[in-house]
Amino acid sequence: MNTRFTTSDLIRRPAHTMLDNTPIHIGDIVYLQPANGPAIRATVIFNAPIDGTTTYTTEVVPCGVTSQKAPGQRIRFRHEHVHRIESVRSNTTH
Repeated sequence: MNTRFTTSDLIRRPAHTMLDNTPIHIGDIVYLQPANGPAIRATVIFNAPIDGTTTYTTEVVPCGVTSQKAPGQRIRFRHEHVHRIESVRSNTTH
């Protein structure tokens, strides 16, 4: 099913958490929480400053599949929508 998400469909994380100043890089895995449904695990594929804030684009990582032939679903979001980050630059998870 090809569902289109907007930032209004995503739950923002609580304010003033450890993630507030954590950088998000291309290749990082982020976890987003839609208002309806389970958490989404996605790989960051693009970031750009839009209207004074950085907007990220991800490609959803399918469960149990290490490689896929067709492009995955893409979601645009802002930093405040991220609930967890798996950094590719270090072995830490925030």
